[in-house]
Amino acid sequence: MFEFAIKKEDLLTPLLTVAGAVDKKQSLAILSHFLLKLSDGLLFITATDLEIEISAQVVCQSNNSAETITVPAKKFIDIIRSLDENATPNIVFDSGILTIKQGRSSFKLTTLPAENYPSSEDECNDVELTIPRLVLLQLLQSTHFAMSQQDVRVFLNGLFLEFEPNLISAVATDGHRMAISRYSCSNVSHSKLLLPKKGVQELLRLLNCINDEHVLLAAGKSHVKLIASQFVFLSKLIEARFPPYNKAIPREQDKHIIIDCAALKRSLARIVILAHEKSKAVMLHLQPAQLTLIAHNNEQEEAVESLVAETQGDELKIGLNATYLLDVLTHLGEGQIRLSMSNTDSSILIESLQNDSYQYIIMPMKI
Repeated sequence: MFEFAIKKEDLLTPLLTVAGAVDKKQSLAILSHFLLKLSDGLLFITATDLEIEISAQVVCQSNNSAETITVPAKKFIDIIRSLDENATPNIVFDSGILTIKQGRSSFKLTTLPAENYPSSEDECNDVELTIPRLVLLQLLQSTHFAMSQQDVRVFLNGLFLEFEPNLISAVATDGHRMAISRYSCSNVSHSKLLLPKKGVQELLRLLNCINDEHVLLAAGKSHVKLIASQFVFLSKLIEARFPPYNKAIPREQDKHIIIDCAALKRSLARIVILAHEKSKAVMLHLQPAQLTLIAHNNEQEEAVESLVAETQGDELKIGLNATYLLDVLTHLGEGQIRLSMSNTDSSILIESLQNDSYQYIIMPMKI
């Protein structure tokens, strides 16, 4: 028999933390369940979809029994969430049934055998690094939007982390744009990790939900693990070779636009209203001391706006996807930025003048 009591708020928090790993595709019934393990007054909660796994633990009042069970994740969360705010439900497992009791309410859930729950791969001994939480969060936030949505080239469907002796680089690309973010550090072992898209999205969610100053990042040949005070996150790595991204960074541009990031974002957000609905194509017209944005669509409508800018080089018109540029401007936020290019067919390099940790490359469009 398995029995414990716990405050609603103390149980709901780890349940919601772990829920991101529950399999939404319902490929296997057991993957729609939480694994609950009770041991020495601690409740361990685990969820997995076989690609990522999240586990958390919480102190509870128990009868000191040690047992492991499964429970339907969504129903369990919905029941706990529905209880009164100050509730302390009593949860009992007996003969394959999990009973949740609170006041005059009682809920009975069927379970699946815990021995059928998949065990996780835990060999993450090649790399081990303690890193400031906000640094890791920034590395992911500043690059994740450039990952491909769904590409046959699997390396585009993830985020690349490269560890060098004095540098950590995060890189993402969908073949049309690339985002690069760097963090200088010391005593890092050389390693390369390619994180899957879902893993990156869950890491962003989890890192935003905690206040830890530092987290532990560990990796092996096929998995990466992140250990924080409130959870342990485990993800498979994409088994593919990421291309040599440094070769894609343009080096010899002779045309530059220095402009206020927020002003450009506001202007671009207006201009894109009349851009082609699918391509979101906008023309950048570089002129002396001025940048003009131009958009057209199939209805012969047009939007034009000119901005004061510091420019270098000959006059140039170059097209790009406005959504890609807006993603970059949204991340960079405020301050002066520099757009660099060489001709109509060249890629566009975008950099912040306040922070040299970021580089963004956008391929041009024919308009």
